[in-house]
Amino acid sequence: MNIRTSSLRTHPQGFSLVEVTLALAIAAFGITTIMSLLPHGVSNVRTAGEITAASRISQHILGSLDQSQSTGAQQKQRYYFDAYAVPVDPAGRSKNDIAFVAEVSVPTTDVLLPGNTGVNDAFLRRVTVKLKQTPVADFNFTAALPDTYKLYSYVVAKTGK
Repeated sequence: MNIRTSSLRTHPQGFSLVEVTLALAIAAFGITTIMSLLPHGVSNVRTAGEITAASRISQHILGSLDQSQSTGAQQKQRYYFDAYAVPVDPAGRSKNDIAFVAEVSVPTTDVLLPGNTGVNDAFLRRVTVKLKQTPVADFNFTAALPDTYKLYSYVVAKTGK
């Protein structure tokens, strides 16, 4: 009687301790890398949201200035916006409705173009927008440090009549 020894051998099942240790080390490295990227991702999303809100607010302000056809110098005018950059009327609203405060001013002098010999261009106006993300409706831009708010400057063409 001839018995085959190869059929009687049992095959080892499962993973060795070395294989499990290496797999855990690779998984830990991957998870640590992903977790270290999360704060940067959140910061990028926050910055992108602020830029998007500032862009929508600026578009609204410039559109309202264009529709008003005001060509003369204006006093500082205030606009209020919610967290989604939608205009808010401060009268009758609660303090929590306001997320952005914008102060717009149009200087008295027109824009001087290069090559112009001190003559103002009658068809261009400079518009400065000071924007602060704050629920305080009466935020004082003149007393605040310039680093605490964003300053945007635009050159707008005079259109219409």
